[in-house]
Amino acid sequence: MSPEKRITKRQMKQDKLVSTAFKATEYIQRRKNYFIIGLISLVVIILVAYFISYNITKKNNEAIELFGKGQIAAAMGQVDLAISDYKNVIENYGSKSIASRACYFLANSYMNQNNYDSAMVYYELYINKYGREKILLVAAHANLAVCFEEKGEYSAAGDNFYKAAELADNEDQSPAYLMSAGRNYTKVEQYDKAINAYQQIVDKYKRSIKSSIARGKIAELEYKD
Repeated sequence: MSPEKRITKRQMKQDKLVSTAFKATEYIQRRKNYFIIGLISLVVIILVAYFISYNITKKNNEAIELFGKGQIAAAMGQVDLAISDYKNVIENYGSKSIASRACYFLANSYMNQNNYDSAMVYYELYINKYGREKILLVAAHANLAVCFEEKGEYSAAGDNFYKAAELADNEDQSPAYLMSAGRNYTKVEQYDKAINAYQQIVDKYKRSIKSSIARGKIAELEYKD
């Protein structure tokens, strides 16, 4: 009688591995439909993600191209064509970052035509909806102020010049905007606001050539009060 063979630990591990593999195979066979559905779902998700990414890139490129056409038209003096292109960008690609610039330059185009009402609509849209670029935001407030001043709405003009000065907060632009704010407030006898605007120049921008002019304006207004 031959001696009984011992089963080694290695053989036991191999048997367990084989057994586990068979069980896994049986499990997959029983539920293969679910696995196929899961695989198909994963493929669909990947394809949808790719499609969305492709369309986002495509739409962004279309928006940039259309904005570029508007810029060229504006540079060539074809303002109506530029307005049409800028509007198209805003209306059809409003969620794209380039739409913010289209909005600002659309307002500028209307302003250059002295169409202040339309210009104001798009400056306000830029300020309230877009306005991420500080330089353009400052300019939008300043240009909106000009529109208000041209329409004789001096208090609103003063407010927007003052806001432009606050946002710019520099020696080059702020004193000029504050002088304009003071001028408009004075026209509607809002002397306290006018004095405050001029005082900002004296306090914050002492080296500006407008500082001495602002002091004179303050003296005039205090005499009126």
